[in-house]
Amino acid sequence: MKEIRRISVTDTVVERIQELIDSGEYEPGQKLPTESNLCENLKVSRTSVREAMRMLQALGYVDILPGKGAYVAEYQKIPNHSNWYDIENARFNDFMEVRMAIETLAVRLSVERATTKQVGELESINQSFLEAVKNHDGPQMIMLDELYHSKIIEFTDNNLLININKQLLASFRKYRGDSFMNTSVYANAVEPHTRILQCFQICAPLQAVEEMKNHLNITAKDMEIIHTKSDEQEGQ
Repeated sequence: MKEIRRISVTDTVVERIQELIDSGEYEPGQKLPTESNLCENLKVSRTSVREAMRMLQALGYVDILPGKGAYVAEYQKIPNHSNWYDIENARFNDFMEVRMAIETLAVRLSVERATTKQVGELESINQSFLEAVKNHDGPQMIMLDELYHSKIIEFTDNNLLININKQLLASFRKYRGDSFMNTSVYANAVEPHTRILQCFQICAPLQAVEEMKNHLNITAKDMEIIHTKSDEQEGQ
């Protein structure tokens, strides 16, 4: 296990653990090293390891069992999949169209099916997201946004939707990074996330669909603004 020689951000820890899994050093179903061992081997803080594990769980790489630890998820390695889409040629609008189809369906099913405990879990994630926005913590916002949307899909209990989402997540992360590292737009997810959560709290699936549509449309417009500004700067 390689050592991280500089102060690491969560993404770096995620990538390092992904490497261990993808290389076959840790196989599906195998228990990962303890939190303290990972901290020692990677030379990072417990906070970084915990955040990384939550992101890996959202990405479908890791299953976290309360009181037992983290295990490599039982799945085929995402990076080595024979993808049903050509990721290298996929455009941002392509991702957003697929997300619009998947996540509007998912949020309707999820609101109808989520348990009280699961709604509470979403409330906790949303509260952490609000704190990350307040602290201008970009890596945390990226991780928590992924986790928020992934949990909504997970709560559908539809394995096909869950698997499709796992394949899209890693590829979409670069766009999340562009969005949440831009201070002019990252707060735009706060109100939509809260409105969607309220639909869970009052069990309003059709309203949740409309709130998700609005959220994704705002995201698309924000990214268009970011890319337009970037193109203008490059042309100067």
